Amino acid sequence: MRDFIKYKNKKRVLIGIFSFILFVMLVFFVFYKADEFVIFHIRLPRVIAAAVVGAMLGLSGAVMQGILKNYLASPFTLGISHGALFGVSFSLVLLGGSFMFLSAFLGGIAVIIMIFLLSFRIFSKETLILCGIAISAVFSSLSMFLQYFASDVELSHIINWSFGDLSKATYESVKVCVFVFILSLIYFYTKRWDFNALEIEESENVGVDVKRLSIISLFIATFLSTLSVSYFGIIGFIGLIAPHFARLIVGGNYEYLFFMSAVLGAMLLSFSDFLARTLLYPVEIPVGIITSFLGAIVFLYLLLRKRK
Repeated sequence: MRDFIKYKNKKRVLIGIFSFILFVMLVFFVFYKADEFVIFHIRLPRVIAAAVVGAMLGLSGAVMQGILKNYLASPFTLGISHGALFGVSFSLVLLGGSFMFLSAFLGGIAVIIMIFLLSFRIFSKETLILCGIAISAVFSSLSMFLQYFASDVELSHIINWSFGDLSKATYESVKVCVFVFILSLIYFYTKRWDFNALEIEESENVGVDVKRLSIISLFIATFLSTLSVSYFGIIGFIGLIAPHFARLIVGGNYEYLFFMSAVLGAMLLSFSDFLARTLLYPVEIPVGIITSFLGAIVFLYLLLRKRK
């Protein structure tokens, strides 16, 4: 027991050190060779957006993994991000860019309804990710179909959205994301004991309305992920990596897991965005490319570990 406590404390110390180093790097980026306008209207909103969007994706990933009881579940691996991208494409090509968030949200909701029905009625939890891959392929093909008929301007917008880019961050978008994230975190924290009870086979016997909790939680988690897609495009794998690392640090208790998943999601996306801005400086790489590369490595590791 004593060794286990030491092991946990070491991890927390490492997280603290990494957080401090990341904070120093971000402060350096914000203030390095910039006037007041660049600092407060371009760089600062981007840094805040990276932290908030990462927290949103980390939280939504933890919720989906808890509800679906599959630690490989996330908005990206389940195809929700691709459904939202189809909604964005639909809005840009057919609606002239109107109702973009509503279209993205409906696309994500369509995916989660399909996942919910298939996972509980047809497919087992073990084949859930394969189902998500198939659904992602369907919505990706629908997006490509719309791209074929899009104008050059519309096509460039869709491609930029598919990359995932935080350079579009504004204080208005950040305010919306912060507001939605705080309300969502409060709700899930009040339901932390219900999520802990889901780990019990007969959770309904301890007073948990599993169906109601699942529907509301997946709805909110989808809202969080589609909101990020509608503002900043597809940013993959943060919702997969953050909850996994959070479990290694705080265990499976949702009293701490929700908060730690959000914190690690914010840190991972902030670090990825820092790499995106500095690796090929002065050229900036879309952050979605960085997160997909890092996430694919972790995803393969988790698959191999699960097989063992």
